[in-house]
Amino acid sequence: MKRVLLVILSIAVGQTALSGCSQKLTDIQAEYLRMLEEPATVRSVSEIGDFLEKHLSRFDYENADQMLIAFEDHIYSLDGEDMDYGALSDRFGKYMSQPLLDIYDIKISEQDNPMISGAKLLKSWHELCERALFLEIFIKDNKNYQLIREEAAEIYKRYIKAILMGTTETPVFNHSDGSFDERAKNAYTDFIFTYPDTTIAEIIGEFLDYLDSIGFILDVREPEAMTVFSDTCMYLVMEAGKRVLQ
Repeated sequence: MKRVLLVILSIAVGQTALSGCSQKLTDIQAEYLRMLEEPATVRSVSEIGDFLEKHLSRFDYENADQMLIAFEDHIYSLDGEDMDYGALSDRFGKYMSQPLLDIYDIKISEQDNPMISGAKLLKSWHELCERALFLEIFIKDNKNYQLIREEAAEIYKRYIKAILMGTTETPVFNHSDGSFDERAKNAYTDFIFTYPDTTIAEIIGEFLDYLDSIGFILDVREPEAMTVFSDTCMYLVMEAGKRVLQ
């Protein structure tokens, strides 16, 4: 995402200059772009954080959000596993728009209550659907904030993938007889009945059609069948990501 954000910020620099705003704001944005182009290090993260704390108050929410998301990407390129969204929110929250604060709250929740540990699902099939629905509603409610919607859509797609494919230690198909997990089937059928007018319901409906075509049984030891299953699921995951943003 970093390259896209740098392009956005570059455009913002040009728009700031063309709008007749203070040249100093343009200088700040240009300096920020230069800092982001450097490889991420512990020192660069510290220096950029201090730079933002010094200058962000001068920008509107839209520009501040873009700068903060780019900073997040810079940190992630150094060590995404240790990303502390709570610390970022505490430090820079007063400069963020409400949608960005909300997506940070979502990311904090994902860290505190993760979907997966190792290769095992920590949530039931029903909980996966409910969490994906929460994200879908959030995306729909922020129609005018594309960056935030795309951030949420990435998390959303991870839930869709888990709904369709499970994990290595929590598979959707029984390894002994190849049957589809009955609890998952019931959860998905109930969800479609309760929330028919959602992207998730559309995707699950198409997935159930595929499952019906194979009699809800998959020989996990048969490479060709597994390839078709994987390709079908990944197609539906990508479709979910596209449709939820429409």
